[in-house]
Amino acid sequence: MDDEVGSYLLNQFRGGLQSSKVCWKRDLQELEKLIRRNIENSPAEEKPSLREKLYRLSNILVECQAASFLSCEGIISLLRIRNTLKEIKEELKSKDSITISSNGNFSPQRDDQGNSSNVRDTGRQSHQSVSPLVVHGFDDEITSLVKLLVYERSKEKFSAVGITGMAGAGKTTLCQEIIKREEVKKHFVPRILVSMSKKPDGNKDAKIALVERILLSLGVEENTIQSVSNRGLSALICALHVQLMGKKYMIVLDDAQEGDTWFENLYSPLPGKVKWEQNLAYGLPKGYGGTVIVTSRNKDLAKKMVGEENVHPVLPLADKEKCWLIFKDAVEQDGTPFNPPNVELEDLKKEIIRKCSGLPLAARVLGEIMKEKMEEAPAPNGHTVTVHPQLSTDSNSNV
Repeated sequence: MDDEVGSYLLNQFRGGLQSSKVCWKRDLQELEKLIRRNIENSPAEEKPSLREKLYRLSNILVECQAASFLSCEGIISLLRIRNTLKEIKEELKSKDSITISSNGNFSPQRDDQGNSSNVRDTGRQSHQSVSPLVVHGFDDEITSLVKLLVYERSKEKFSAVGITGMAGAGKTTLCQEIIKREEVKKHFVPRILVSMSKKPDGNKDAKIALVERILLSLGVEENTIQSVSNRGLSALICALHVQLMGKKYMIVLDDAQEGDTWFENLYSPLPGKVKWEQNLAYGLPKGYGGTVIVTSRNKDLAKKMVGEENVHPVLPLADKEKCWLIFKDAVEQDGTPFNPPNVELEDLKKEIIRKCSGLPLAARVLGEIMKEKMEEAPAPNGHTVTVHPQLSTDSNSNV
């Protein structure tokens, strides 16, 4: 990257971070440091891609500055922004580690909990990534689906289930909780969750990228996957079939969005003269008790993948007060009690419940934003003062 252009973009980005109205400021500040280090250490041929990341981050910063809390859609978009920031962060950390390694001074980067950050990223990939926050409002749905998947089916029969609902309804959370249940852990091995919406790098085919992520989540080594992938989609589907053969697997295909016939009818058996690349279903062995769960906002797509009779809708929480519990849990997730001064808790509670409209994800995002605002308000004596973020500026806004 040209030094003048790079310096200008970085300074503009850093200047924008000085605003007190930026959501996810901590993530953005860390990204600013990471990208600055990458620019300083990367070879010339990598500068253009870093410039593109800076342009992208600058656009995201503008979105964060203009973030609106006037609707559930606006609130949920903030979580999508943060997830995008995390993806960019992992890409930059990976490049950072490689660059440092080539300079002979490599040491794994670590996060705030001391965990190594140079790990494989497969998108929201497994039950190990489940948030420690308590889940509210899904007891009946979890019990019903666990009963269906574990007890109300032939032990050797393949099954596919679709979970549908609007953005923020809790489809992914529901699946994560199912994967964690003891009876599920005893019945299904392996158990993985893989994002279908994760965009592949560069010009890679989306189908190939998806099967690669599934294999990676199943524990197949990256070099082995790459070797198979070099032979095309057919070889990857065949490898997936072999990897799962004889196993009672549970695979969650999270956030299905594509309408391609390649994803349809996951129940399809393996034909006599198989052309492996024709259908994802051919990579899913039947007759061993395996299960696939598909989550999607598109009910028609889910029907095509698992059959209309196997689709289970997730509706907004009927007990809206659960959203207040989710909000509080998000604020207090580090153990700090939520006792904001000069705030009428009952009024705040009503506002949170109204804005979330029964959507757990909206409640969690607002809680995390509240927590961030509290942490960004240091008192003169060095202690932290809790503050009430402006969740609304329009009392007549609709959710």
